[in-house]
Amino acid sequence: MSTSVAIAVITFRRPALLHALLTSLQAQELPEESDYRIRIVVVDNDADGSAARVLEEFGEGTPYPIEAVVEPEPGIPFARERSVELCWNDAALIFVDDDEVAPPGWLASLLRAWEATGADVVTGPVKGNLPEGAPPWNKYSDVHDSTGRHATGEELRKAYTNNTLVSRRVYHTVTPGFHPAFRYTGSSDLHFFLRVHRAGFRIVWCEEAVISEEVPVGRTTLSWLVRRAFRSGSGDTISRLLIRRGAISYVLVLAYASARVVSAIGFALAGLLLGRKAHLLKAVRRFFSGVGSLAGIVGINHDEYRERHGAGRGPDGGGPVPGDLAGGAGAESARVADQERAPVADHPDACLP
Repeated sequence: MSTSVAIAVITFRRPALLHALLTSLQAQELPEESDYRIRIVVVDNDADGSAARVLEEFGEGTPYPIEAVVEPEPGIPFARERSVELCWNDAALIFVDDDEVAPPGWLASLLRAWEATGADVVTGPVKGNLPEGAPPWNKYSDVHDSTGRHATGEELRKAYTNNTLVSRRVYHTVTPGFHPAFRYTGSSDLHFFLRVHRAGFRIVWCEEAVISEEVPVGRTTLSWLVRRAFRSGSGDTISRLLIRRGAISYVLVLAYASARVVSAIGFALAGLLLGRKAHLLKAVRRFFSGVGSLAGIVGINHDEYRERHGAGRGPDGGGPVPGDLAGGAGAESARVADQERAPVADHPDACLP
């Protein structure tokens, strides 16, 4: 029998970018002598279903069929969890972002790495396409380019959902997957993959499976870099404290945050002495990541996506939901995939706090 693999796309009011991504996915070729059955699942996180106009252009006759649904509850974790539900019976799902474009050979490289390594998760780099007129510092920083960070086959302790294949046994075991505490802050994917690694699953890198991303002008400013670094650090701390509570965890995240700040000072000094702009930019990122990590200890994070979703406090404006820390509801579980369709392993990470 053929092996079913789903490509999961979450989108929110970015029709032109979604169209470019779907066009690139339909152009992908499979590895030679393989027997894969590929399908695409689009979860529109816009309650108005604005992605429907784009999807109408990809009807019958496309190489890979597209299934689309609307997830009206605003927030990335809910859309990601819906993706898992829709891909529950596929052998694997591949997460990509709606602002990315897959170059020729991307899908084949990802699938070959999955076959060759036998890994539970395979993740690849994202290379950002900078807009014209982007400030020069963007060329010296790796914030928009993760190529070259690891060698193919290297095992990692975490991953993200911007370019990652996840085997079915992973999301059948580590469930619920995406915590609503991160609905507007991001980092629900980091929290998920930290739990995946802790559950004993292997995460490997595939350098050849590079995917490109369109970088908007708003993400080329130093103020954005600072906010993103802060949010990443805070999200990391909150993720780890949700996974493992207790005094030891607080000591560990405090040590990690302090180490980030100290290393930032080291990079800053090296950058000034050697005249290396890349070191100075890394110092900025590490410093504010460390500050964010410290803020995360007391639950402070940056709601990067709240304004984008137009979230207020009314019934239609993204008010508190169960598990929304910002709403004061506490760290409860998100809506989960139907666990009755497959057994769930009995281990510490099988359910969220």
